[in-house]
Amino acid sequence: MENEIFKLRKEHVNFKKLLDLLDTQLDLLHRGKAPDYQLMTDILYYMTQYSDLIHHPREEAIFTLLAARDSSVLENVAELTKQHHTLGESGARFYEKLENIINSESEIKKLQEVETPGRLYSFILRSHMDKEEQGVFVLAEKLLNEDDWKKIKTETQSKPDPIFGEAIEDRFHLVCKRLEQ
Repeated sequence: MENEIFKLRKEHVNFKKLLDLLDTQLDLLHRGKAPDYQLMTDILYYMTQYSDLIHHPREEAIFTLLAARDSSVLENVAELTKQHHTLGESGARFYEKLENIINSESEIKKLQEVETPGRLYSFILRSHMDKEEQGVFVLAEKLLNEDDWKKIKTETQSKPDPIFGEAIEDRFHLVCKRLEQ
């Protein structure tokens, strides 16, 4: 039980490290300097492919079981689930925008076209993770039993973390190098 919550909390720590890197690049852009668009693109690729497709479904499986145990959490888990979808959509749009910058010869220089969606994504995701950790994760540790955790594990997709796992995917070597710095 606690092992799964521990894993989710650890992933949140890792996501926050990536958001720190993203924020650093957005700071460069804000100061009129050239950010590393490839780094930002790789971060958003990870967030849309790992966080949105692997991490969030595990959390939603927890939400479903919690709502069955305690109806007072229905509104909270509905909001968190909605935020997952909003984050997935905004992350995908931001990723696409970054890909377009990399693939075009002219760089988008307007702050609001890159900085605003990047800052908003980072802020909303950080707030979202804090709400999960301070609310539903604590409740899950209290209310869910071993059978629930087994059910969550068997019903959700698992995949090695391509940045923070044992084997780093080629695409993410730059991200790892920046994380080490």
